[in-house]
Amino acid sequence: MGDPFLKAIGSTERLPGAVRVLHMSEGCFAGRCDIERGKGIWVALATRLAGFPQSGKGVPVSVHIDTDGEFWSWDRNFAGHKTRSTLKYDTKRECVRESFGAISIWLKPVWRENGMHIKILRLTVFGIPMPSFTLPRSRTREWQDKAGRFRFDVSADAPGLGMLIRYQGWLTPVHASHETD
Repeated sequence: MGDPFLKAIGSTERLPGAVRVLHMSEGCFAGRCDIERGKGIWVALATRLAGFPQSGKGVPVSVHIDTDGEFWSWDRNFAGHKTRSTLKYDTKRECVRESFGAISIWLKPVWRENGMHIKILRLTVFGIPMPSFTLPRSRTREWQDKAGRFRFDVSADAPGLGMLIRYQGWLTPVHASHETD
């Protein structure tokens, strides 16, 4: 159980197979998603710093997950737009630290009946901690759909700015070596 999200959530007994497979293994996953970016110059700056893709419907998406010791890399490809993040379990805060671009966020996953929900606990930009009242609000959720696919709905809203980004869709393992039990 090396994945930072699984370490932070604790027990994986209740996790459905598709969620467990994505978080327990290295490999490639592919699917489709809809992407919606917020409006305004400050939102454009924030999403650019984070390396988020442009808006689109039915966008082909792939995620390649790799590990190097305690660090996990997620390389996302949204129809040619690449976003890379590095994840690590933060033992001090008992949560996940995800770094992408000039931004690092600390995430706390919690399992509920309808999926894994992820709350933003902390944010730094260029290493500078942001005050808690400026933290984006997230309604991010991961779950397994009736077809057995990994589903995601990632969103972030910033106080005073509104929606930064929302992307939602599905992924399945690219290689048959991933088991979904």
